[in-house]
Amino acid sequence: MRRVSVRVGIALLTLFVFAVPFVIAGGAPEADPDEVTLRIGEHPGPHIEAMEEYFIPRYEEETGINIEMEVLPPDQVWQRFMLDAPEGDWDIGYHSPGWFGYFYEHVADLTPHMERHGFDPYAEYSQAVIDSHMTNEMLRPGEIIAIARNPQTPFYIYRTDWFEHPDEREAFEAEYGRELAPPETWEELYDIAEFFTRPAGETVAGETLEENLYGYSASVSEPGGMARAFLAIVYSMGLDGFDDEFQTDLDDPILLEGVEYWTRLIQDTFPEDATTWDFLEHLDFFAQGRLASAELWPEGVLSAESGEAEGNIGYAPFPQWPGNRADLPIGRSFIGGGGVLVFDTPNQEHAYDFLHWMLVENAAEHNRRTAMFALEETFEDPDVLAEYDFYDEFLPVFQEQMEYAFPRQPIAEWGEVMYTPVGQFAADVMYGVESPEAAQQRLVDNMIEVFRQEGYID
Repeated sequence: MRRVSVRVGIALLTLFVFAVPFVIAGGAPEADPDEVTLRIGEHPGPHIEAMEEYFIPRYEEETGINIEMEVLPPDQVWQRFMLDAPEGDWDIGYHSPGWFGYFYEHVADLTPHMERHGFDPYAEYSQAVIDSHMTNEMLRPGEIIAIARNPQTPFYIYRTDWFEHPDEREAFEAEYGRELAPPETWEELYDIAEFFTRPAGETVAGETLEENLYGYSASVSEPGGMARAFLAIVYSMGLDGFDDEFQTDLDDPILLEGVEYWTRLIQDTFPEDATTWDFLEHLDFFAQGRLASAELWPEGVLSAESGEAEGNIGYAPFPQWPGNRADLPIGRSFIGGGGVLVFDTPNQEHAYDFLHWMLVENAAEHNRRTAMFALEETFEDPDVLAEYDFYDEFLPVFQEQMEYAFPRQPIAEWGEVMYTPVGQFAADVMYGVESPEAAQQRLVDNMIEVFRQEGYID
């Protein structure tokens, strides 16, 4: 029988939780709106500007409720929630499924709040979105634990004006023996990235480069950024990390092929600064004309479709890893992005009301300002689809890639056994801290030890 994990910081607050019962749901009456302050902890992203400049001021004006939002550094979000949620410091928080296990005991069930609004999530979201972002049957069975905002998975973008330029097409075919087109395998992605990586003074599409040009990039600050990007290689190889019996597949020799490839790709084709960039920062580089291709998490599409790149972007699924263990026809990463959760505080009704107003009642306006998709109707709303010309090419690829995206296992320790250690594994190999074989063994040993400590295996 698996025992319940006790997280650092939570155990120390147990007496506080019992001594202050008004923190528990239903323990105190809802406050008058004019006296309510909602505290939001958020992850950076394109929704922040929309919230700061439009949704929060408008809601405050309409309701009298005060809203305070703090945008947290990406790699600190789950730590802050884990430590602060037991004290009731947050009313609303960014929801990433991989982090939920660190503070799941302090999140409100949204079912009764949705019922107050006559809102049936099962009729409004796809089952995949509900399973990945709105429920967790292992930790909170039978409950709705978040409202989806931008479920997503990454794919490939490239500069169509460069790919279609006759000089570039002729040079590429002469060097690689095939036409210049979106890659069908990860090795083809490397070839394209290598081809376009050029120093200042050379030309691209007939124009002299004033600065260095790079072939491909993601934002790979470690460990979070490195993990987020390298997991596309892990999952494209058909690895799951572990199965329903908590047996790992990260000891597969194919993982060594993957990390060797990833090291080559970063060292040969990424900008030097990529290892310092936070989430989506590389898209600014892409928009400036400094990248020929890049990883795109869909919430960053408005950043990519700007500057020199605007109107010159092609979209394609991640390429296949030949010989992958799941016989996948294309590459894949995990289902990421997020939703928004309500913490178990006396303000939870007001907190949900704000989210429902923003993400459901004003879904079209939210999409217009953020290009984030969650509700099924927004994928087919003519007004939404007419907002940006690139949606005609962007959305079909987005939906195709989501069909293959890997749903993260709903355990509390997913970040502890997959996200952080996989990112550290890739970084340690790339920087030569350990041999690939030694780093892989440490990765496997860590997973087995955590599973044993948590009672998943004997």
